[in-house]
Amino acid sequence: MKKKYDFKGGVQCLPIKKDSREHFLHYLPDPEKFFIHITHSHLKKNRLRVKIGQEVLCGQPLTFGNDVIVPIHSPTSGWIENIYFSSNSSDKNQEKIKIVILSNHLNKWIRLKTINDYKKYTPKDLIKIIYQSGVVGLGGAQFPSFKKLMLSINKVHTLVINGIESEPCITADYCLMQNYMNEILIGCEIVAWISKVKDILIVVQEDKVELILRIQSIIKDKKLFKLCIIKKKYPGGSSKILIKSLIGKEIPCGKHSIDIGYLIFNVSTIYAIKRSVINGEPLIKRIVTFYQKDENISSKNFWIKIGTPINFFLNYLKINNNSNISIYSGGVFMRHLIVDLNKSIQKNINCIYIKNSKTEKKVEYPCINCGYCVSACPINLLPQEIFLYCKNSNNKKLKELNVVDCIECKVCERVCPSNIPLVKHFKIAKKIQKIIDVDNNRKKLFSYLFKKREKRLLIEKKISCSQDQISSVKRLDIFSKIQQQEKNDFTNQKIIEKSYRKKMLNEAIKRARLKR
Repeated sequence: MKKKYDFKGGVQCLPIKKDSREHFLHYLPDPEKFFIHITHSHLKKNRLRVKIGQEVLCGQPLTFGNDVIVPIHSPTSGWIENIYFSSNSSDKNQEKIKIVILSNHLNKWIRLKTINDYKKYTPKDLIKIIYQSGVVGLGGAQFPSFKKLMLSINKVHTLVINGIESEPCITADYCLMQNYMNEILIGCEIVAWISKVKDILIVVQEDKVELILRIQSIIKDKKLFKLCIIKKKYPGGSSKILIKSLIGKEIPCGKHSIDIGYLIFNVSTIYAIKRSVINGEPLIKRIVTFYQKDENISSKNFWIKIGTPINFFLNYLKINNNSNISIYSGGVFMRHLIVDLNKSIQKNINCIYIKNSKTEKKVEYPCINCGYCVSACPINLLPQEIFLYCKNSNNKKLKELNVVDCIECKVCERVCPSNIPLVKHFKIAKKIQKIIDVDNNRKKLFSYLFKKREKRLLIEKKISCSQDQISSVKRLDIFSKIQQQEKNDFTNQKIIEKSYRKKMLNEAIKRARLKR
């Protein structure tokens, strides 16, 4: 029997994914308009590559990238109808850009450069292709994949493919693996070629029996690959918990898995890397799970293009937006309420979750110090104490308790009998800690620069003093030489005068003798 990896804490999830697994992948038709939202403080107006009225093709870059962000591509062919600029009220340096694309429904692609043998290319060349294709982490963080790969070259020994969807209602990655496993394995080999890893671990949950059998049959002749099965618990998909489950070691506070030799990629990201390198396709679509929790639970998985309006998606499913339902992005645990349905599907959205809003609202009670949250926390934090210091705004204690390590999985909230929104307080504390850390780092930098300046001025002063001393010595030496020269001249003058007087005296004596 194959070993099943486990981790401390977490919660068991109800098997509500069964229905969604019976569905095949569906394709959502193109809307009339696509809305590409760009929010980044490093992206300015002059970084756009298109203008209003310009014709665009499917896969055409809309923006330039830089060392922080990747380019964004058009999901369809058509025209740029409008470009809106607005600044963020909370951050004046952060600019919001919305590009409206009117689709012609022809889906004419730009010319794609395909590659048959990626091993003929250097790792840097492949990373450049991945960067130009706009590939980011599709597990939720949207961290640029090219940056992660650049950091991992010759630093990691194991590639971990995260196929765990611990959220009970999301099956996007599951359907992707069921339908495109061969392409995912090619993507793994590409990343392994770039990072020079020795092992590839594909991690899935124990309840995905059909998928486990399928993967085992595909990789049985591939020595580089190994299948790891993890117990069905939430939140097993977090990178910190995943590494701890597999090797029994924790990622140090403030560090990344790359620092301990492990490179982690979500299966959707690996698939996008394969499509970008081999097929030349930029990232313009992803699989999104639709899940509706009501009397008749329904769940489907769709290929949806980036920029598709959420209200178009709901209208296609014949769901009327009313006060009786709440619409979220994300799963049962880590969900975010969608207030504006005119917003579009982004690269980090893997699920649209609809819940009946008429359900009884939970009443918050004071903490009873039961300790359930401490037992359930999968990364060994102390939510009970952290909450206490959050209320008292004790930032020093919050730093000692490593509040920044909280993965915001909301397990502590789920087990709390007092219905306290713990993660809400933790998020605020994390933001404050980041501000404090930035401020402290700035102070350290200024202190370092000030000390460096003082040291430089001291050295310059010493040099100046030594130069003054040298110049004064030189002056004294010259003065003494002049004095000596004057003295010598005076002595010589005396000698000359004495000899002249002696000569005159001798001549006078001679004249006197002649007269006699």
